[in-house]
Amino acid sequence: MLENKIMETMNSIEYGFLDQDNNNIIKTNPKKWDEEFYDFYYLLSPNELLEKKCGVCWDQVELERFLFERENKNVRTFFICTYENDGLPSHTFLTYEKNGKVYWFEHSWGEYSGIHEYNTLKELLLDVKQKFVQNKNVPTIVYEYEKPPFHISCDEYYKFAEKGKIIRLNEPLYFYHLVNKDADTNKGLLSLQYMYDHKLYKLFDQSVIKYKERIVNGWNKKYLNRDKNSLTREDILDALTLFRGPFGTNYIYFFKYLPYKELGPKMEQVLKAKDIYRIDINNEEIQKYFLDIDYGYEQSHSDHKRLNKIFYETVTEENYFSNYNESDDMIFKSLNHIGIAFKDGYCPITLLEKVS
Repeated sequence: MLENKIMETMNSIEYGFLDQDNNNIIKTNPKKWDEEFYDFYYLLSPNELLEKKCGVCWDQVELERFLFERENKNVRTFFICTYENDGLPSHTFLTYEKNGKVYWFEHSWGEYSGIHEYNTLKELLLDVKQKFVQNKNVPTIVYEYEKPPFHISCDEYYKFAEKGKIIRLNEPLYFYHLVNKDADTNKGLLSLQYMYDHKLYKLFDQSVIKYKERIVNGWNKKYLNRDKNSLTREDILDALTLFRGPFGTNYIYFFKYLPYKELGPKMEQVLKAKDIYRIDINNEEIQKYFLDIDYGYEQSHSDHKRLNKIFYETVTEENYFSNYNESDDMIFKSLNHIGIAFKDGYCPITLLEKVS
């Protein structure tokens, strides 16, 4: 069969990239591979790969595309990447259809090298995604991309692939945020770090009042028993980082379920002054803007069990509001919420949907 002959050809290809002396850099100089790949890499043409016998998945998929299309076989190519902090782990792969089935043709990913059969393309893509992320809760996107120009650099390749069509594989998962009706939301939702960096000090000072009491009453020994009015803006940012981690000053907080006035008179009064927006954290196009998601702790208490995405996917509305207590000074603290850190320090308004 054609696909088996193509796999025989691909089996002559080694994973990696050759230096000027025709040595595979990933083997002879792993440090250079890890630290300088972005500098030395360029996309090989199929003929160059057949000659060099060494290339990464990006190169190998283009040879596979060439070999299939040479026999007039239609194929589709996909780029999967994980937006994890500042890195961009990625993989490319090719699919084709035959006799009503869909096939994942894989050579460069050694663990899964072979030809894998599926009933539908979605089933195929979900399986590849699951294998790629290994159950980590990190924003992961699959793009379908066309044939790229050869000899482009690593950064140019990323940009080309990201111009492809995003494949939507996730079911929506909505979270809600409350905003004062008189707030300026033209830009979106701003983090404390963004307010500070852009000298929006009046807005910053209004937004941190709720934190001061907690900072001096046990968030961290560094500020324990300090006069809350003596806290500087820098102190507050430092305390948030100490308590919530490296993205602590960038988090914007969202509730799983929409608070409602029947929870009590306090909540009813609060909601009168608020507009409500929602965000779909499973939307792949929105996930490109995420730096980090913190799922918080059970009953919003840092001494309790840390939560994960599964909790929010499965918690019922009744259980979610079961610990709500109007006697708390901060009525929202008993409601579990997530913190999302966005690139550039704010959540663009275009990522949000206003809820009536």
